Amino acid sequence: MIIDARSLPGGTKIDTEVCIVGAGAAGITLAREFTSARFRVVLLESGGLEFEAETQDLYEGRLLDTTLAALTASRLRFFGGTTNHWGGWCLPYEAVDFEVRQGLPHRGWPFDKAYLDLWYRRAQEVCQIGPYEYGPVSWGIWPEQIVPPFRGPNFVCKVLQQSPTRFGSAYEADLRQAGNVAVYLHANALTFVTDEMDKQVNKLSVGSLSGNRFSISARVYVIAAGGIENARLLLTSGKPNGPGLGNQHDCVGRFFMVNLNYSGGQIIPSDPYVNLDFFSGRAGSVYTGFGARQGFVSFIGLSAETMRDLQLPGAKILWQYKFKPVADAVSAARRFAAGESSSEGTLADLAKIIGNLDGISELAVRKALFHQGLPVEALTLDCSSEQLPNWESRIFLDIERDALDIPKIVVDWRLTPDDKKKAAATLRLLGREIGRAGFGRLRSSLDGEDARWPEDLYGDEHHMGTTRMHVDPRLGVVDADCRVHGMTNLYVAGSSVFPTSGASNPTLTIVALALRLADHIKERLM
Repeated sequence: MIIDARSLPGGTKIDTEVCIVGAGAAGITLAREFTSARFRVVLLESGGLEFEAETQDLYEGRLLDTTLAALTASRLRFFGGTTNHWGGWCLPYEAVDFEVRQGLPHRGWPFDKAYLDLWYRRAQEVCQIGPYEYGPVSWGIWPEQIVPPFRGPNFVCKVLQQSPTRFGSAYEADLRQAGNVAVYLHANALTFVTDEMDKQVNKLSVGSLSGNRFSISARVYVIAAGGIENARLLLTSGKPNGPGLGNQHDCVGRFFMVNLNYSGGQIIPSDPYVNLDFFSGRAGSVYTGFGARQGFVSFIGLSAETMRDLQLPGAKILWQYKFKPVADAVSAARRFAAGESSSEGTLADLAKIIGNLDGISELAVRKALFHQGLPVEALTLDCSSEQLPNWESRIFLDIERDALDIPKIVVDWRLTPDDKKKAAATLRLLGREIGRAGFGRLRSSLDGEDARWPEDLYGDEHHMGTTRMHVDPRLGVVDADCRVHGMTNLYVAGSSVFPTSGASNPTLTIVALALRLADHIKERLM
């Protein structure tokens, strides 16, 4: 059932077995896994079923580096969370992402990729995407189609799947009909109240913007409010003026990571008619070989062997086509034939056609004889790099408070010199491979030892690492089961537990870890 918490009488006390804070990808996945359980579940959502500006404003905070995506624009605070506007890109982390690796500090998960495969497969169904297959061949991209240097050994073609799923609208009915699950809308987690030793949560104080306050007592609590809010709730809980929960070693809020996005420069191909059909890029494409239409995107990345051998983090490389001037003439000819014109007018289109008659004729011949497309002048690179874990990159509480009288967040996002060095090394390697293969040449945006980041560098919306998973409480906030170190009944779900950011989009891994945590909690309670 779904209940508007604003209708509850003030001081209401709710008893349950499981309390989940946050109805995004992680929280909804957890709650759905419990719908057939014999215990009761409460799922709290700060917003309603639709966007509300007043609730969204609770995300306001202070950025010390404005190249990070704005806090109120990068997240959504209503039922379904940020999946209400996500791009749907799904890809599991690679085995190399889970490994402890020489030359890259603070790396390694408590388990390997193979261990998580079971839950990754189940996550495919939750995200409503295709089979657990990510090799290019499974998507109709054959090795002979992939031009050197993108078929190895250093750079390879990779594939991600595109989910159509908005978790709120997709799974609202499941939770509304579940007899043992109560979803409370407009219910904001304020603080956890613990025992004297801060070892066990006794209750959660909850409030609405309308002013009413109530509490929830549960056997198990899970924070699933996102990469920033998870840490915020831990920091605001526990004893007054204390360090917060799980923060005995000052780890909460540390190791804040996102994916780094920047222009990588341009590839100038030797053959302007090179066949690049293997690459779909941001526009995506559809393959029907699995019996259903499924969106996917192919892109370029480093091979696992190269990442290990050269001590490089992950990277995702896409490009946009810059066509030669004859392409404009072809477009003008198509408009003219259709009786249309550009904003410049019909005469301007005719001038382009007449000035490029030879090029249009050559293009027509190439199309007829060799099935070649428009000639490419350059491939403009869009790069996304894995951010290295950094203790100094963190979030902490501000002195300013929000409408619920909770301290706002300050985000001190920091990169290390190695972030840029590794990105530059990846582009240098790409340039060498492009030249060696005779594909063309690369004009890198990170040329030279003293090269600065491109002006368009920004940190994206994938907030990770603030309650990282580690077996050692001095280096992490939660253990391998996502239980907060030193706490008996408090867990964290979502990308905040990621020890490393990877180059893959995080949602599929968020869902896989939520499924794993659900299994753990069911074993504990049943």
